[in-house]
Amino acid sequence: DETINFISQASHHDLQLVGVVALWSGLAVNCVAPYLQVSGQQAVGPARAQILYASQPLWAAVMSFFLLGEQFGTEGYIGG
Repeated sequence: DETINFISQASHHDLQLVGVVALWSGLAVNCVAPYLQVSGQQAVGPARAQILYASQPLWAAVMSFFLLGEQFGTEGYIGG
């Protein structure tokens, strides 16, 4: 019901934006990224790939600190 209401009241620009976001999500996030991930896993081998995947939360925290200005409390610094 909310979706139909949105579509009936949305401007042409809004609908274009929704279409671009859906296309981005479908192609870049669900198609290209997994392909690159599998290609990378084959190139570096299983041991290095596991180290990269296990350190993903660390890299996410570091990037959010520098790129988004995130602040960490005590629990954040100890990994909570």
